[in-house]
Amino acid sequence: MKVLIAAGGTGGHIYPGLAIAEKIKTENPGAEIIFIGSMVGMEKNIIPQYGYPIEYIRVRGFERKASLETLAAIKGIFDGLNDAKKIIAKHKPDLVIGTGGFTAGPLLLIASRRKIKTMIHEQNAYPGKTNLMLGKRVDRIAISFKEAKQYFPGERTFLAGNPVRAEYHQIDRCELRKHLNLSDTQKMVLIMGGSQGAGSINQSALSLIASYQNREDRIIYHLTGKDQYQLIKKEVENFGLSPSGHVFVEAYSNEVHRLLGAADLVISRSGAMSVAEIQAMGVPSILVPYPMAAGNHQEFNARVITDPGGGVLIKDKDLTGALLIQMVETLLDDDKKRQTMGQITKELSINNAGDRIYDEIKKLMEN
Repeated sequence: MKVLIAAGGTGGHIYPGLAIAEKIKTENPGAEIIFIGSMVGMEKNIIPQYGYPIEYIRVRGFERKASLETLAAIKGIFDGLNDAKKIIAKHKPDLVIGTGGFTAGPLLLIASRRKIKTMIHEQNAYPGKTNLMLGKRVDRIAISFKEAKQYFPGERTFLAGNPVRAEYHQIDRCELRKHLNLSDTQKMVLIMGGSQGAGSINQSALSLIASYQNREDRIIYHLTGKDQYQLIKKEVENFGLSPSGHVFVEAYSNEVHRLLGAADLVISRSGAMSVAEIQAMGVPSILVPYPMAAGNHQEFNARVITDPGGGVLIKDKDLTGALLIQMVETLLDDDKKRQTMGQITKELSINNAGDRIYDEIKKLMEN
């Protein structure tokens, strides 16, 4: 079986593609998998690290306002369609999978026209434009939240969940806390705003960190994102806090699963994969959706957790240092409430997303 996976743009599209690829290779070691991306996304740096070949098509995203960039993006559509035709003719795939983002559009469109088996995976509770368009043409639509079902043809849509790496399902909380030298009396807060960082969260977090200067029973792990790391690190150092004390500031972490598994509370944006990882771990959360996300999809994602009571939603425009301090301290002081929030969050997790997707792939290939 030869499979093309279009996964590009952001990590939110790329990592589900990698998880699907891993599942296919586990179940079918002889499968040949080739990723398709663009040179303007993160995939050119990420995919090769996992050992998969990657080829590129010429596409780019649209700006919100008309400009010369818009004209370039329109030209990119035609370039992308031509590149997609060449790639499909070259590889003659049995299956083409798209995980959203503008990279998937041309490839899945051409594949569906050529009667090649197709599947898309939608990570968000409110679908992106590319998947909304492709949903009318592809053979199978995997959704991650039941809230997305209304936007796709029911007979071809199935609830899969967001596939997360196996590490998120193999967690020993006691061992992780021991590894971080956390005592039973210490409460650990993980703050993360995504790979690029979240300015509003980072600034409000500084107020929280300042309020905990002399509280060694409060441990903070702050993942700032690469763009704001130096600024936030300098501000924390200005507080006179030692980097080896009870506040840890890093640009990012390759072991977020370890930090989430040890955390008593997480403060985060609500990208689809962040939500899936928080659910898998069953961690109480304060979620601050990115307000400029297309279709406001991060708020839809957040509400999957917060509406049932698994977390607290704070809109970006309402976030202040004072509000964050109040909310965090209220939750850290209430062990029973956090336990209930964690249980609700855990129950929302779909732990066998990879199995569900592969089962549908098998059915698709048998038809």
